[in-house]
Amino acid sequence: MSTRLFAALLLATSVSAVVAAEEAPVVETAASEEEPGRKAQATLLVQGVVPGTPAEAAGVQEGDILDTYNGVRVHSLEEVNAQKKLAPKGDSVEIGIIRGTERMTFRIPAGQIGVYLKEVLPDLEYREDAVVIDGIEKLGWDTGKTNSFIAAVEAASKHAGSDVDYTEMNGMSGAAFRLHFHKQWCPSSPDPGCGYPVSNHVLEVAGFEYEFRHADTGDTEAQEALRKEITASIDRDMPVIAIDLIMVPEWGVITGYQDGGKELLCRTYFDSRSGYEIAQKFPWSVCLLDVPESMEAQFRPEAGFNVVVENLTTEEYNGYASGLAAFDYWIEQLQNADFEAMEEERYREEVSHSHAWIYDRLVSDRENGAEYLDRLAEKMPDQAEKLESLAGLYREEAELLKPTEDVIVYSFNMKDRGDWSSEMRAEAAKRLGAAKAKEEEALVIWQKLAEAED
Repeated sequence: MSTRLFAALLLATSVSAVVAAEEAPVVETAASEEEPGRKAQATLLVQGVVPGTPAEAAGVQEGDILDTYNGVRVHSLEEVNAQKKLAPKGDSVEIGIIRGTERMTFRIPAGQIGVYLKEVLPDLEYREDAVVIDGIEKLGWDTGKTNSFIAAVEAASKHAGSDVDYTEMNGMSGAAFRLHFHKQWCPSSPDPGCGYPVSNHVLEVAGFEYEFRHADTGDTEAQEALRKEITASIDRDMPVIAIDLIMVPEWGVITGYQDGGKELLCRTYFDSRSGYEIAQKFPWSVCLLDVPESMEAQFRPEAGFNVVVENLTTEEYNGYASGLAAFDYWIEQLQNADFEAMEEERYREEVSHSHAWIYDRLVSDRENGAEYLDRLAEKMPDQAEKLESLAGLYREEAELLKPTEDVIVYSFNMKDRGDWSSEMRAEAAKRLGAAKAKEEEALVIWQKLAEAED
């Protein structure tokens, strides 16, 4: 893994950070950086109401728009927090709410409102020269699709006419049954392109022909050449998979361009509009797609059996501990690493945060993998018993690892080092040990499936 990629992924501090930023009560949430002019147009959507808070007591509802606070129009989390600081403590304030076509006001105590807010922007007005591929579906953490690469491929494949969905791509490629753990605690570990590249299998499951292109951020000439390839793909009605378009390095879809290609339109996990966004950055890696004459999976479930066996039994890929060895390395680190000696930034932003993200992804991948195995059992009746047994093992593994909040802490929720305690790490190691035992049982079945298909 390159130093630049590692640094970028550390900056990202995992996708779950954004989920928390959008869902945290506004009193605890800092506004994100946006390009000039975005916040002035935003509205504040109430995504949820915290039980037992002034907002619930007043009658605020999910789907409302927070329009004013203490008589002042607010368009961003930053503006809400600023107005809350200005309100005298102990006083009550009036908040203005828009619900459908109706405007209403509520009086609540000054301070925490008790709502989950998301900044939502109006759809873009495209320039006259815009070239846009319509109909690419939204991406987001609220979909439950935690693998942004696979979700982006799914969105592009639907446009191309494929009916292979996220669960099938995740399962058939082997991604849902993989565990990688980078030996420097990097949150890139679950990315399908890191370590063993299941990203290639994902694209083959979707039915695409593909080619990855990279352009260093400091190489203007390479970027311009890549920009031409991107716009050429859009011109032939083919979206482009790309990483690091908005906010942090996660995968998204380039859906169009304008101003001669200087502005790229996109779908990402960080969008604030219902429609397409303008990319804030030029991607440093893209996947150019093509559709063969017959767009059908070039990668079969039987090939996936061998991938899972290989991943489980191979100890390392390019610095990423893999499979059963990844469980061993992770557990050993949780039990024996000198966490007290780690400098604060590494402890919070790299180690605790990476542990949280890889742990959460392990649970979500195994649950999604079990769903895939249920489907596959219906299509492969001769192997249904084995596949159903695997699905059961993975569901048991996911349940053994829950509840995740008991053993993980993301950096944005950490107030001091003690929030991720030695007791939590010990419990995580215990659960991971039990999960590994399930993986060992699963390996025996995978090996039998692979042998039957060879």
